[in-house]
Amino acid sequence: MRVFYGWIMLAGLLLAYTATNGITVNTLPVFFPVLQAEFGLTAQQITLAPSLLFLLTAIFSLFFGTLVERFGTRLLMVLGSIAFVAIYLMFAGITAYWQFLGIYVLFAVAIILTGILPSVLLVTRWFEQRRGLAMGILLVGSSLGAAIFPNIVSPIIKNSGWRTAALVLSGIMAVCVFLPMFFLVRNSPADKNTTPDGLPVKASFGAASVPEGFTLQEALRMPVFYLLAFVTAVMWFCIVGVTQNQTIFFKDIGMDAAFSTRILTIFGMSAVIGKLLFGWLSDRFDKRFIMLLATINLTIGSAILRIVDTNPSQLAIVYAIIYGVGFSGAFTMIQVVIAEYFGGKSYPKILGMFTMIDTLAGSAGAVILGTIRTNAGSYIPSFTLMVALGAISIVCVILMRKPALKKV
Repeated sequence: MRVFYGWIMLAGLLLAYTATNGITVNTLPVFFPVLQAEFGLTAQQITLAPSLLFLLTAIFSLFFGTLVERFGTRLLMVLGSIAFVAIYLMFAGITAYWQFLGIYVLFAVAIILTGILPSVLLVTRWFEQRRGLAMGILLVGSSLGAAIFPNIVSPIIKNSGWRTAALVLSGIMAVCVFLPMFFLVRNSPADKNTTPDGLPVKASFGAASVPEGFTLQEALRMPVFYLLAFVTAVMWFCIVGVTQNQTIFFKDIGMDAAFSTRILTIFGMSAVIGKLLFGWLSDRFDKRFIMLLATINLTIGSAILRIVDTNPSQLAIVYAIIYGVGFSGAFTMIQVVIAEYFGGKSYPKILGMFTMIDTLAGSAGAVILGTIRTNAGSYIPSFTLMVALGAISIVCVILMRKPALKKV
């Protein structure tokens, strides 16, 4: 039996996304303590770099659609993979703080070229009937990368130094990102003489009548665009806010590092389940309904987090499972619904707009939740805000209606 090439390419995209996201977002902070010591940096100086990464990624996202139209997805991803290899080589040789910041500027460019944006675009092109499951598989990469690469890098830094660790990461990028991009990625099913999902022409939704979709200007005039934008902003506000603050919260309520590690592990495992489960469900049931379930799940998880301090040993585990499944399910469903509602010629530009919103909201979540905790002396007001935003998001999902696509 012949295997649909889309699954082979998806395996390559998963490997690349695991490396790019898992290393650049979740592993580079492992370097921060030694960089602080070597270059005499303050905590504020060292954390300016990831903040810069979030900001520039948001800005650069707006240009993604134009780049795809001009150069094609595959070429961008190959160039981005080469950039990742080169950037980590340069990182190993930095000797000044301004060079460190410059590295993060380059990372923002590479992530736009070879990160989640082009990967989601390719999954949308190659899969229709099984798009939800394929999207869930792709997004599992962020959870896998966060679990794998810090454990690889930490002992190398300890035993051989951070520059050696950076060189190792360059090699990992060559194997896990460049090779899949160069040998496996193709722009569309037509490049492999097949159709979305590998189905016969009349069984493929997109083969008989290709949707032209909406322009970005048309999408911006639709209420559903802003309902969906609010939901995705809330999701990222809560996701990044919680992941960046929950270890401090556990310390506030008297839990030790071992407890926090155990909860984070459960959280990560639940996230993997959520991405696959909700992606699979979205292929079988109404996508808006499944998105509603994910949003409700996320809100319930926020409500449980708000009362964790009343019984940490039990409620923290319940929170980690429900919130982990909820946020990952919402993450997956946002990508699926954007493709469902705004698929077409301008989809890359619209996807770039949503990515900008996601990135800015996530960055704001980390800062705002931490600021509220500093001013109030507790995370309870922060978590109350999350529950309220989640409740509003539920209403937004209920109000959403799929716009009728134009046909060519």
